[in-house]
Amino acid sequence: MLSYGCILKNNNAGVPLTYVVISSFFALLIVILTIVAASGMVYIPVLTDLMGTDKAIDLGVEVDPVIFDGLVQEQGINLADPASAYTLTSDIIYSDAAPMEISLSSSQLSSYLQATNNEGPMKDIQVRLGSNNQAEMSAYIDLKEFGYDFKGPVYAQGTFAKASDNSIRVDVSSAKVGILPVPEGTAKKGQQELESLINSHLSKMGGLNIESLEVEDGNLNFKGDFPRTFEVAGA
Repeated sequence: MLSYGCILKNNNAGVPLTYVVISSFFALLIVILTIVAASGMVYIPVLTDLMGTDKAIDLGVEVDPVIFDGLVQEQGINLADPASAYTLTSDIIYSDAAPMEISLSSSQLSSYLQATNNEGPMKDIQVRLGSNNQAEMSAYIDLKEFGYDFKGPVYAQGTFAKASDNSIRVDVSSAKVGILPVPEGTAKKGQQELESLINSHLSKMGGLNIESLEVEDGNLNFKGDFPRTFEVAGA
């Protein structure tokens, strides 16, 4: 009759079977934790920090409140409320549009977006502008207050351009959550949501006219009619 100890032995290597099972379990657990940590959606002490998924990807774009202040002053933009109140999901009241011709660098656009989204679902925003309407964006997103169990760093690469006189078109070519690539179907859904969100704001701008809009040589160039006074409803 075989003893219990003999049953838990690997006859070839003499390694206790319990050791093999436990080792395999912990190896599987490490793989699972690594995948979860890589997504950045769940904070796992030490592992998330080591993988760098506890914060947005750094695109190397200088972001500074001084750049934001200079941009607002230079363009004569009037914000009736604190800058942090103007998030992508805020209900904003716009003045009638007036002629505007502007060229924004990656630092200027990123500084503006970060200054006006400190209290919103998107934080630590960086946009790196390229050419041929190409751009990259990274941010840390927290959607819990909107009913979605998601929090983590996201990255997207693609193009945005004029679609009509008062709307834009977004095309996401690739996206990541943490360091994991987002499936094409999910990326397209995110693209549609982002495009819809931006165009919903544009639709509220009386007299908006996008004569030209392009990304070239690291700058976003706009010419047309655009409002200069913004006020957050109910603020």
